[in-house]
Amino acid sequence: MKNKFRNGHLKQAEKVASEKGCHNMKLITTNINLHALGFYQKRGYRIVKIIQNAVPKAREIKPGIPLVAENGIPICDEILLKNTLGKKKPRF
Repeated sequence: MKNKFRNGHLKQAEKVASEKGCHNMKLITTNINLHALGFYQKRGYRIVKIIQNAVPKAREIKPGIPLVAENGIPICDEILLKNTLGKKKPRF
């Protein structure tokens, strides 16, 4: 049910962006958010950049960001994903 909710929000955001003349949609998640990486890639987003050691810099602004995720993975990098709007999405 969560994915249907998230998918609806993502589609709405893409629709609004497209209506405003945007051709690409970009988003960032962290290296530990494996569920989000799968969610976005299934919807046509591609990893375009890994920003190493971005999270420690973010902790300077938001000191509440934990050092390690519940799954034991250190939270340290940000991953930039991009999707071309209007492009046919892959079917998985």
